[in-house]
Amino acid sequence: MTHKSMRKVMAAILSAAMLFQMGTAPATQAAVKVKLAKKSIVLTEKKSKTVKVTGVKKAKIKKVKWSTSRKKIATVKAKGKTAVKVTAKKAGNAKVTGKFTLKGVKKVQKVTLKVRVKKASKANNATKTPGMPSRQPAATAAVSPSALPATTTPSTNPATTTPTKNPDGFEPVLFKNATFENGTDDFVSRGSSKVSQADNGYEGKCLYVSGRTDTWNGAAIDVTSTIVPGAKYHVTAYMKQMSGAAAEIKCSAQTGSDYPAIATVTDAPSGEWVKLEGEIEVASSFSDYLIYFEIPGSAKADFYLDSVVITQVSKGKDVVDPNTLASIKDTYKNIFQYMGTCANYYGYGAKKDQLRKDDTINFIKKQFNSITLENEMKPDTVLGGSYNKKLISVDEARKLGYSIPDNYKEDKVPQLDLGAVDATLEFCAENNVKMRAHTLMWHQQTPSWFFTEDYNGKNVATTEVMDARLEFFVRTMLNHVMDKEKELTGKEGSLVYAWDVTNEYVHRTNEPTSPSWMDVYGDMDLEPVYVKKAFTFAYEELENRGLQDQVTLFYNDYDEYNCADKIVELVNYINSDKKVCGGIGMQSHLTGPENPTIDLYAETLDKFLATGLEVQVTELDAEVESNDLEDQAAYMKSIMETIVTKQLNRDKTVNPKGITGVTIWGLYDTCSWRKNIPLLFASGINDPKPSFYAFLEAAKAK
Repeated sequence: MTHKSMRKVMAAILSAAMLFQMGTAPATQAAVKVKLAKKSIVLTEKKSKTVKVTGVKKAKIKKVKWSTSRKKIATVKAKGKTAVKVTAKKAGNAKVTGKFTLKGVKKVQKVTLKVRVKKASKANNATKTPGMPSRQPAATAAVSPSALPATTTPSTNPATTTPTKNPDGFEPVLFKNATFENGTDDFVSRGSSKVSQADNGYEGKCLYVSGRTDTWNGAAIDVTSTIVPGAKYHVTAYMKQMSGAAAEIKCSAQTGSDYPAIATVTDAPSGEWVKLEGEIEVASSFSDYLIYFEIPGSAKADFYLDSVVITQVSKGKDVVDPNTLASIKDTYKNIFQYMGTCANYYGYGAKKDQLRKDDTINFIKKQFNSITLENEMKPDTVLGGSYNKKLISVDEARKLGYSIPDNYKEDKVPQLDLGAVDATLEFCAENNVKMRAHTLMWHQQTPSWFFTEDYNGKNVATTEVMDARLEFFVRTMLNHVMDKEKELTGKEGSLVYAWDVTNEYVHRTNEPTSPSWMDVYGDMDLEPVYVKKAFTFAYEELENRGLQDQVTLFYNDYDEYNCADKIVELVNYINSDKKVCGGIGMQSHLTGPENPTIDLYAETLDKFLATGLEVQVTELDAEVESNDLEDQAAYMKSIMETIVTKQLNRDKTVNPKGITGVTIWGLYDTCSWRKNIPLLFASGINDPKPSFYAFLEAAKAK
């Protein structure tokens, strides 16, 4: 916070305190803050909810206007001046905005409400009926029989719903009919549970799920290789939970880190067969897809599952062959040296094995000439995180090639996990792709034990001890990578062209691990000695190999358009004795159209280019407030046109290299760390969005 901002805050606090003491004084504009009783709501299709306005009296409101970002998802209706009614239309996400004009207040106040609409599911208690689908025995896993209690059935018989022909003429296709007559029908345990065949099913035999230790434990079937991308499926099943009381039961899908619900019964009675029924639309691309059953209402209860029928009720989504798409790197080859993406070698969920699967490997080779590991090169991963710490003797470390400085006085050192780093370097060598190394120093993702005496997680280490640890870590990382490059290609510096030495120091107080760098060194404002040392250690290793003019060391940060002056001041301090920091990384996690505006982003580029240092856009993604695909495309295009224009029209006498690279932070939306359509592809590499084509079009800017 600047001194000017601090003065404003203190003045506001003093004013508020005086008003409180006076009691009878009229309220100022700052004293009235319109709020909503809720920040977000979840609705089921066709349901409504009224959210109240708080923080302001009705008599104070002169005018209010409500709007929704996606009318097809949710509609809004004012309920007087102090409430809004939100009605869910179809599954999806929307944002409701209320604009308030208050009496005696010039500035319009705005409130927002996040709305998530989920599909309606049909679920009923049911008994055996003559209309059950016919049995289709299949070869299954080994059977584990058990003696089970007798079945209790309800006294009513609801009608059975059968999927009918869709308006588009698609005839429903039976996808799976799990009867469990001959085994477990491809169902496996999820979590600590065990699955086995049992008697006394809803009809004949059934699946018995036991040994649960958490609510998400249950039974699952992997349909990754057989389910049709983009298609809609109708699911029915019968469950009997044995918790001894009414409990919620549920059927869901798991794809990557998403868990969309298919059907839920909130109060399923214990010991009775209950019908689950619902539909789900499959993403057009995914790395894994499970359908599973669980008891969210009980962590330990056993349950039985029977008559699982999954029917495809719509055709799959039309997808694009990624091999036919224009190439990002080729489109921009005469403007930027590097066009990259972030990826994961191992990863998880939708991010799993991105650098090990042929489809994503070929996609990356075609579209990009640079990659950044999303997480696998961060200190937290390399050092083993909070739970996988391994210490080795200094002698053993030296045998492994670690760089142990003379001032390192401890007898042990952390063993570094560089398996994913080595494998990624091999990927780069094999596929003619370069790499940004991210990152050596970051307060948010370095295990707290690294900053304590004897690495024991207790008392904070001294500055002398941390100086030695910092030097060990930085020098070892650079030397390991350069040695690996020489092993793979015969030449050091052949694969990694940039290092993010320090990440987000300007935001050092934002959720650091505890303890972290500041606990050791204190807050050194914009003259952090230890950050300068990190750059110096890294630069010296490049000098030792003659690579100081070939590999660039970067300072990397987010929200850079709101702290550009601080970043420039920090980098100037780092380079005050010698130019060891050669570049500024603009993460560019954007939310259009206001954060930032195009003008503010352009102004930030100007400030960084004026330093004469290389500039790279290192983690680009762009959400928009409307969550609309066309709006996102327009904003992304404007941002890229700004970057292109600044690069082409820069003063080359001030900044010879200018903007040397742009990295998009993820392959597609469903593997992004952000939730609202931030990238160029939607659910997979075969699902380009309008923003992809807008991104390419922006290369025509002058």
